[in-house]
Amino acid sequence: MVQRRDGDDIDLLDASIRTTGGALVSTTLFVLSGLVYAVVTSPAATGTFFFVSISISLVLRPIRGLSQALQKIGSEPGEDVDPYLGLAVLFAVAYLLVAGAVAAPLADSIVRRTVVSPGLFAPVGLYALSVTLSMIAASLLAAIGYPSVETWLTSAQSAIELAVLLALSSTVATAGDLLLVIAAVRLAVLAPVTVYLGVVPTLPDRHTIRRAWAFAKWSVPDQVLDRLSYNMPVYVLGVVGTPAAVGIYETADRFADFGATISWRLSSPLLTKVSGDSAAGNTLAYLDGAVTGGTGVTFVVFGYLLAAHDVVARIAFPDAQQVFSTTVLLVGGVNILRGFWTLASHAMEGVGKPAVSFRTKLYGLLFSVPVPVVFGAEFGALAGAAGYGVMNLVIFAYVVYYATDVFGRTLFDPTVAAHLALGLVVSFATTTGAVAGLESAGASPVAVAATAAVTCLVGFSGLLLGVSAPTRLVASRATALCLGRVRSVLR
Repeated sequence: MVQRRDGDDIDLLDASIRTTGGALVSTTLFVLSGLVYAVVTSPAATGTFFFVSISISLVLRPIRGLSQALQKIGSEPGEDVDPYLGLAVLFAVAYLLVAGAVAAPLADSIVRRTVVSPGLFAPVGLYALSVTLSMIAASLLAAIGYPSVETWLTSAQSAIELAVLLALSSTVATAGDLLLVIAAVRLAVLAPVTVYLGVVPTLPDRHTIRRAWAFAKWSVPDQVLDRLSYNMPVYVLGVVGTPAAVGIYETADRFADFGATISWRLSSPLLTKVSGDSAAGNTLAYLDGAVTGGTGVTFVVFGYLLAAHDVVARIAFPDAQQVFSTTVLLVGGVNILRGFWTLASHAMEGVGKPAVSFRTKLYGLLFSVPVPVVFGAEFGALAGAAGYGVMNLVIFAYVVYYATDVFGRTLFDPTVAAHLALGLVVSFATTTGAVAGLESAGASPVAVAATAAVTCLVGFSGLLLGVSAPTRLVASRATALCLGRVRSVLR
């Protein structure tokens, strides 16, 4: 059995470093997966898979809302995790049964109105089960004090998925094949790990149900809107656009969303830590630096895309380079704001304010959905990117407003932000020079893209190490943790 810890027991710096390490690996694999799917199958099959998998994630989001309560309340000092896990499992089983019963009579309508084909329903069921297990396992890990482990678990899972897909490339050809392979790998990896944690679900009592309901009544709708806000362009383009438009937008989003995904990963240890400290009555003085600094990778990614977007476009979609380039730049730029509001929203959830997070996303969707609805059929992925930009601008503005009300400040650290902006300028300049030099030397697009990524990271991190004392502290602690891990392995 794994030793359990409360949220206030974890070291946020150490947890964030470990989370970032795993997130860099898992997010890199996530970005590459879009290319692997397109290479192994086709842009149309990849677009169908994206639409189906993202739709499943939306339908199952209420389960994530309740498992978020497991993470929030289970991480508080003095709370027992077992009954909250039991409540999450009971709710998940009931929800899956009800969702299946509702979907069955609507099958013909779903086939007529979306890109879903009749042969996809069996793979969808297995995939839905794997997504449910992923949600509960991630929340359980955070609830018992190990939020950083989930990113490394996701890394291992993603690596196995891509290896299996490449090994079966001659037989995997459809969206249904992708769903089956990915679902099978997830279940094979997550089921043993969840059992190993040693947390046995128990029947919830009145206290458990009361506390969970107080949080979940806002967390459940918030998680639905969270998924809608993240994948809104895909949902709309899947209805008003074409599978190819969905494929172009989602592949561009996976590249551009690298930094925002790191911020989203970092929000889990932040929520756990804030939840534990808030319940214990501890101060939250670290929030401004954690929220602003947690957006750092979004600046790196945008600097890279500014310099190398056309190179990436030639690799990913050679027949739609201009559309892909414009889409990836729009999404990459606005994701700087997304990284900030994601971390700030989770901090507010950590102090028990999921209603605030719900409202901000609702406002964002109200302003943004009309953009791809009206222009999606004509402009495809570009309309999706424009709608995504409007949504994030609105949510960012409201999060800043509500953070002032909840915490008495905006959670914005101007010094850290200035260092990140300077790093963006330097990384863009160094990467642009590297791309120009490699292309004039006749290097392949893949070699140019890979070398440019390394150059961008070196330029950005080098600048921050020179001007930022907190960056040097993080680097020093990360080095110490890595050396400690190496020593423990060699013993």
